[in-house]
Amino acid sequence: MEEPLNEKLNTERERRFGARRIILIALSAAIIIAAFCVFYFYGMAHRGAYLRRDFLLPAVSIAAFAAIAVLMLPRLIDTLAGREQLYCGLPYEYISDAPKNVRKSFLKIIIAALVLHTVTGLIGALLFSACYKLPLTDGRVFEIWRSAWMKSNTDAGHYLNIAENWYVKDGVDKLLIVFFPMLPSLVNILNHLTHDSFVSAQIINNIATCLTAGMTYLTLIPLLGDRRAKCAAFITLLLPGAIFMNSPMTEPLFMLFSVCCFYFIQKRRFILAGIFCALAGYTRSLGVLLAVPLFISGIGHIVGLIRSKKKWWPAALRLFIGLVISSFGTLAYLYINYSIHGDCFKFFEYQATNWYQQAIPFYDTPVYMLRYLLRDLDTAPDTVVSLWLCGFAAIYGSLALMIHRARRLPAAYTVYFLCYFAVAVGCSWLLSATRYLCAALPVTVGVSIGCDKKWKTIAIFVLLAVLYILYMLMYMLRWDVY
Repeated sequence: MEEPLNEKLNTERERRFGARRIILIALSAAIIIAAFCVFYFYGMAHRGAYLRRDFLLPAVSIAAFAAIAVLMLPRLIDTLAGREQLYCGLPYEYISDAPKNVRKSFLKIIIAALVLHTVTGLIGALLFSACYKLPLTDGRVFEIWRSAWMKSNTDAGHYLNIAENWYVKDGVDKLLIVFFPMLPSLVNILNHLTHDSFVSAQIINNIATCLTAGMTYLTLIPLLGDRRAKCAAFITLLLPGAIFMNSPMTEPLFMLFSVCCFYFIQKRRFILAGIFCALAGYTRSLGVLLAVPLFISGIGHIVGLIRSKKKWWPAALRLFIGLVISSFGTLAYLYINYSIHGDCFKFFEYQATNWYQQAIPFYDTPVYMLRYLLRDLDTAPDTVVSLWLCGFAAIYGSLALMIHRARRLPAAYTVYFLCYFAVAVGCSWLLSATRYLCAALPVTVGVSIGCDKKWKTIAIFVLLAVLYILYMLMYMLRWDVY
């Protein structure tokens, strides 16, 4: 007698979920074993140089990193199997608050972002004026604004120097090859109208900031629903590191290109996603890492087409072209190195010799940070607070956030965060942990997931506003905020 159809379906479902469970267990075990081996060999390599207490923070970092990887495995397996779920709710939960007028909301968010950005810029200028007792007379308002947001020991002046003089082969300015050319190139173009690099940078970053907020909203609607996506648009602008969006720095452009890349990845428009990845790669070294979520989501989409017995090769071709294009920004920057210095990787040399910056394992970074913190306790308490404690808060706060959200975030976002975190934090002289990590879109999504109730939303925005103002105050006091 033929087996009933529903029994066949149940048998097939049990077989599929059984295989999935075995894969999950095997991969989880592999990640845990790999984490243990990394820590063991790290301990063996530093056995003579480190005290026992020096291994605590690396152990926590490795364990947290591995925990995120294990927790996101179900999402990753589903994505690669062609069953990607974007919504950051419970499994198989669907969006119930679909937006009715997206374009209208998009424009409102852009206008509100412009107002917020202007207000935060003015607050910064007022804080700077109060800190240094500078009178806000009519003729000095703009000069105080410029002085407030042009902190001399940040990278802002370097970007404007490149905009005016481009990269050079000799002299002290040859070291500026370590800075990426997107912002200076745009400033140089706009200088033909403004004749002032600071004004040009402010115009560019104002536009980029507003578009970042709007595109964050559009990108995160499928993940968060309409209301929380609107919250995310402003959370992006109120994370502590977002104070640098008021300065002539690359954060607004990088965040705009990043969120646009994710937007087109989700739309399955892989070539456009590759273009924005290339633009991000021409803006900052971390930009090329956007190719990772592009690859993961693209492969999952192709597998889904194959499973549905649909034509898959056009999508595969678009993905391939998008991935090739995604490298163009970084390749263009390497070519600039070669054309000026005859060496594609000259920036590595200058980073090491002048900025003492080299790649190291991300879990080794907290060790030297703690040593410097203890060294500065008595002599430089402002450095302890603004540099080391804020750095620790950014590093371990982002890890804790992602551990809490890894089961709910799309796999492409979580894998991107892991790659981004490993590269951004894994350097021998980390001064900008807060700025780097606040520019990562998964952090914004992780915070925004919590805006599911009115009281939580209010609490999150109040907390972010307080942290933002405090971090801005440290910046205006010219503490070690980079």
